[in-house]
Amino acid sequence: MTSQAPNGLYAEVQHFYARQMQMMDRRAFEAFAETFTEDGEFSHSPGQLACTRPGIVAELEDFHKRLYNGPVVRRHWFNMIVVDPQEDGSFLATFYAYVINTRPGAEPQMGPVCLVTDVLVRVDGELLNKSRQVRQDRLLLDS
Repeated sequence: MTSQAPNGLYAEVQHFYARQMQMMDRRAFEAFAETFTEDGEFSHSPGQLACTRPGIVAELEDFHKRLYNGPVVRRHWFNMIVVDPQEDGSFLATFYAYVINTRPGAEPQMGPVCLVTDVLVRVDGELLNKSRQVRQDRLLLDS
């Protein structure tokens, strides 16, 4: 397919993701949730779906308490972003995500490698996530 998103849109989406994931990596979960619509949906683990901004905050706080006890720096890296404008005015964004975890005195460790599908919308001119579905590559091999 030879279609591509306009340069301004593509740069806007990249900038949106850079800010959004820096919020996540700082564990600023309320600010991260604000990048979703009020009724936004966020599915980052199999069988898990967080709905609404307060639901997203609660899920992320619980997730980090369960899996990341002790000091750790997490970095999310998004790459190979494809942005497709939809007829309803939304944007379908598909990309690869890499997570790298660093603990004191240890070498960085690769976390899950994922395929992410977002629906992005404009609300009052601002780009927001309507939904995000994260699928870990290791689980794609089981299907």
